[in-house]
Amino acid sequence: MPTTRSRAALTAALAVATLAGLAGCGAGSTATTPAAAPVQLPLVTAGTLTVATDATYAPMESMEGSKFVGADVDLVTDLAARLGLEVVFVQTSFDDLIDTVAGHRADLVASSMTDRASRQEQVDFVDYFIAGSQAVVAGGNPHGLDGPGTWCGRTAAVNLGTTNGDLVLAQSALCTGSGEAPVAVVEVPNGKSADVVAAGRADFGVEDYPSAAALADASGGTLALAGRPLQAAPYGLAFAKDRTDLRDAVQRALQESIASGRYAEILQAHGVEAAALTTTALNGGA
Repeated sequence: MPTTRSRAALTAALAVATLAGLAGCGAGSTATTPAAAPVQLPLVTAGTLTVATDATYAPMESMEGSKFVGADVDLVTDLAARLGLEVVFVQTSFDDLIDTVAGHRADLVASSMTDRASRQEQVDFVDYFIAGSQAVVAGGNPHGLDGPGTWCGRTAAVNLGTTNGDLVLAQSALCTGSGEAPVAVVEVPNGKSADVVAAGRADFGVEDYPSAAALADASGGTLALAGRPLQAAPYGLAFAKDRTDLRDAVQRALQESIASGRYAEILQAHGVEAAALTTTALNGGA
């Protein structure tokens, strides 16, 4: 989990975010109060909330043996209980998440997915978290990296097709446009850039801040964070465009969780409370 110092840095970095209505919220200890009876909703399986996730991204979603764990897992479990539903998580590769929910093979996606305009063309989002992209380097930062302007001519480990991948490719184009060497890319799954950096196959990786901080903290000094979080943006739970009843019911459950304090309690348990919201939004990403 991120250290207190890491969480303080995130709080300061994300304070500049201009997304309306987004701010940290206080901790609480109110337990979930399940609905008296299952909410009548169109579901893949009656009485069950089927959730697609790529559980490779601690501390948000990962596996402990055969068990799904993490902040997203606990949060969605809480939301399902508020709707009187059982929850079933289905391991799904990140690249297949949107097609899975759009094709009604899952009810929603909960997988640290950034809500952005291009994705809103295919799915709707209920925003529940705010995060930024963070560079991870070898301990001691041997190349002196500090912000995207120092990435030119270096090799990045990143998951293409994600917000982090888009950031690296955009910076690479800026490098070549100014006559500098582009950023070379080693493509990796979400959460795996640190392995490539530690092995010396890349100069830096880019992950969402919660995962980057957890990786650095767990490395024993082998890895470090370089620069500040970039591009603060919301994570969203994703729904098929024609599942508005389910989307709206989950949004109401999330607002109830926030108001009760249970939401803050869950995020605090996973060390990511600095990225909490005080209210929900639909398709709030730019």
